[in-house]
Amino acid sequence: MKIVCTLELSDPSLARLPVRDNIKRRIRMLRQKKQIVKEPNDPQFQSVPTQLTLNHRREQFLQCDTGPGDDRILIFASPEQLHVLQTSQDFLVDGTFKVVPEIFYQLFIIHAVYRQHTVPVVYALLRRKDADTYTRLFDEIVKIASNWLPASVMMDLEQASISSLKKKFRSVSLSGCYFHLRQSIHRKLQSLVHQAQYQTDSTFSHNIHKIAALAFLDPNSALSGFESLCEQLDDRYDNILDYFEETYIGKLRSNRVCRKPLFEINFWSMHHRTTQLSMRTNNSAEAYHRRINSVFQCSHPTLWLFLQRLIDEENVVHADLVQINAGEPPKKKKTNERLERRLLNLLNSPHNDVSVQLNSIAYNIT
Repeated sequence: MKIVCTLELSDPSLARLPVRDNIKRRIRMLRQKKQIVKEPNDPQFQSVPTQLTLNHRREQFLQCDTGPGDDRILIFASPEQLHVLQTSQDFLVDGTFKVVPEIFYQLFIIHAVYRQHTVPVVYALLRRKDADTYTRLFDEIVKIASNWLPASVMMDLEQASISSLKKKFRSVSLSGCYFHLRQSIHRKLQSLVHQAQYQTDSTFSHNIHKIAALAFLDPNSALSGFESLCEQLDDRYDNILDYFEETYIGKLRSNRVCRKPLFEINFWSMHHRTTQLSMRTNNSAEAYHRRINSVFQCSHPTLWLFLQRLIDEENVVHADLVQINAGEPPKKKKTNERLERRLLNLLNSPHNDVSVQLNSIAYNIT
């Protein structure tokens, strides 16, 4: 800054400059005067400065601010994004936390599946991740996008958002994400100190894959598949099987009726999605979160800086949408096509023995 300011000054001009400290003080005063509004350090700030409510095309970007308070919600979407939101049927939702200003808890993003692309259409800064917060969020979104009626939503294994979406959209089909299902199994393995064994013992890891393979059975066969695993696997697997039963199957009562699990079978089953060639994971949403983290280049920025970066990001999304509408095809997924074909063949022509089917599926998943 000093070099740039003095680079073209003549020696007589340099001689007349004030003391360097006075120059620095004057620059700070000018910057503070130019600053939009003092950065908020709690959710009680009065309002977002006007210039941070618009995108680079001078369109309204801040669509909702519920106002000062501990439960404050800020919702951002361009008119273009709202159009895609209301004309799409299938969605992915997920939250990210690293780039969020400290006065908020998460950035909740709704992605639409639009012309075979996954496009972010709503950004929401939330203070919490409970059912009441999500209910208020979806209520506010419907106020600004009255024609939004999702047919299907793929989401994280989170009870609060699941219950809120079910309550708001009675006919919506909710689906868990296979990536998060596998992630939950691996977290449990780590807590049981089995991660090293999973990485070094091929038999042990294959049997863990059999547990994950339950997601690819017909939902009506998942219970019998689980029971066959309980009979086949030895005591080393008891804790992970107990966890899976309680979370995803439901504990079996003496009358052979299962208690309600934390996540019902139809929610986490990937059978229909696989046979219909639909997405099984929200990898595109996860990839977008990684991109956001890279673009923002810092953890927990100030709110005003966050909004400036988010406005920049919306401009990138706008460019993507222009290309998508111009016919840009989706990027080819980096998958093992041979394993995908084998998996699809197993689901369309399953083995009669459920234990054989699980073993076969386990060879084709990770």
